[in-house]
Amino acid sequence: MDKVIERVRLQQIRSWTAGEIRFSAGPQILWGANGAGKTTAIEALLVAATGRSHRASALRELVQEGGSSGAFTVTLRDPREAQDDPLAATTLAAEIGRSERTRYLVNGTARRSETLGEKLKIAAFVPEETGLVVGAPSVRRAALDRMAIQWKTGYRAALTRYERTLKQRNRLLKDALESDGAERRAISAEMKPWTELLISSGAEIVAARNELLRALAGPLTAAHREVAPTEGDLTVHYVSREAHLLDDDADAAATRLRRSFEETAESEGYQGHTLVGPHRDDLTFKADGKDLAPIASRGQQRSLLLALLFAEIELLTTDRGEPPLLLLDDAFSELDPERRDHLVQRLTSLPQTIITTTTLGDLAPRLVAASACQEVVRGPRGSEVKRER
Repeated sequence: MDKVIERVRLQQIRSWTAGEIRFSAGPQILWGANGAGKTTAIEALLVAATGRSHRASALRELVQEGGSSGAFTVTLRDPREAQDDPLAATTLAAEIGRSERTRYLVNGTARRSETLGEKLKIAAFVPEETGLVVGAPSVRRAALDRMAIQWKTGYRAALTRYERTLKQRNRLLKDALESDGAERRAISAEMKPWTELLISSGAEIVAARNELLRALAGPLTAAHREVAPTEGDLTVHYVSREAHLLDDDADAAATRLRRSFEETAESEGYQGHTLVGPHRDDLTFKADGKDLAPIASRGQQRSLLLALLFAEIELLTTDRGEPPLLLLDDAFSELDPERRDHLVQRLTSLPQTIITTTTLGDLAPRLVAASACQEVVRGPRGSEVKRER
């Protein structure tokens, strides 16, 4: 067994003024009312693993209202090691300021955010992704990016570089739209290196996304047959401006992107923002070749989410030789009894699963009996934990 999460310490993070949640191996349940602070613990763990929040566009949004900064620390420990051995523990921390760049630390030493993700691999089911099939493209891109960051070394850095470059390029396009003559030509010249940087980082992203989807294809189809054997063979497809952009080679992807930028240059000039690139790409899910978006029932959507989660677990397990830790944020309230049973069966083989729920009644009695349960409440001094057992 690899290291599991021993505790999460939160300071000035959302509803947590100063608090700590302790965990052990196996299934762990956090239960309590909506707004109590359960999901904030899930959010901190996802930030530690991916450098990104599934609920906020910028990490500064995690800082408690009225505060200037916040921090969290995740402690990992091999449960086979002595509990009083400090060398057996690994700490991953983030110091988040409202006006400063987030500072990441591993065992107290400043590190790049990617270093934290190398120490913590997580598969997750979060409510924000329940609209994966029929929701906005941004939901699908975020889910794909979350998985790619966990799976592909260097993906997080490429994505961060792309987003910063995109912001600068859009600023220049807007300035050019509001200018004319010599000033516009000067801005266009200034934009060329930014376009090249956007192409190179964008090509890395497109190639990695396609590589991930190819790796997911077999596990996803198999998992969907297990969860929903009568709903058809599930496939996922990458969709870009050029129909299906299937290159998992960065050079080929760069060639396609460069051509797209050339074709849209005039339109970008009129509209004042970047019209092509992985920030506008999408996914489609198909069952037996039919697009699920216009026809998927609620049950079919939940089957897909569960199959994708199982495929992600298998992919990370194969990649690392160890299964990931699993986060289930209010997952059981989204599933019918049959799908709940599939999920309970799967999590018993994992080293640790952290589950949030508003009521223990949403969970199978055998799961509750096998879990360490803690109630999260929100008092006058913020969120805190009441240990149940």
